[in-house]
Amino acid sequence: MRFTSMWKRIKRKLKQNRSMRRKLFLALQLKTLLSSVVILYIITMTLGMDHAQAQQNYISNYEIDDLSTWLHGDKKIHTILHRVYVCGEEIEQLDELNYEEVVIIAEQNPNWELTVDQSYTLIRFVEQIDDLSPYCKKNAFFGMSNEGEFSLFDGQPSQDKVMKTFFQLNVPYLESSLPEQEWEQLMNGIRVSDIEEYDSVLSTYSEYSIDRYEPNTNVMSDSIVQ
Repeated sequence: MRFTSMWKRIKRKLKQNRSMRRKLFLALQLKTLLSSVVILYIITMTLGMDHAQAQQNYISNYEIDDLSTWLHGDKKIHTILHRVYVCGEEIEQLDELNYEEVVIIAEQNPNWELTVDQSYTLIRFVEQIDDLSPYCKKNAFFGMSNEGEFSLFDGQPSQDKVMKTFFQLNVPYLESSLPEQEWEQLMNGIRVSDIEEYDSVLSTYSEYSIDRYEPNTNVMSDSIVQ
């Protein structure tokens, strides 16, 4: 009987411990989930705007030495790597880092800009890359918008998803000058899959920019007419 009573007390304690561990596990899961939601929100907001707008939410050109005034001891902070391409952007989460870990990354990558959000809850490293993002390599097309502007589109121009506008085209001159096949290609979209193609197409069509004409005339400047 004594053994039975003792065994019941042991089982009751084991159940209590399991319940406590379960609550602790759920609490940790909730904390992780909330942290992920915060990071996802920040990333979504950043990707939903262009780079110039995103910069306004951060303290730019932040000095690494300034971190020690508020990031010290065992304190860690969410850190991301923001890759800014000629076309497109990517954000990679670097997890939570302490002061020493942030300093190591900054010293190993001196060309990265260090920025901190205005609420001091997120550190962002910005890497400028002279290339197209993987997404742009698959989806970017040059073309002409409905307003006659030379633009970069997400997908074919017919989908009207403009990513970037460069200049106003002189449409009458362009239409009369281009061979029919090239005109149709411009209307359907010119696919670019690397930075060399990007630069080449942009340079070619800049010759048809309306700015290349003398003001208030329909005569091309001497610098264009060879």
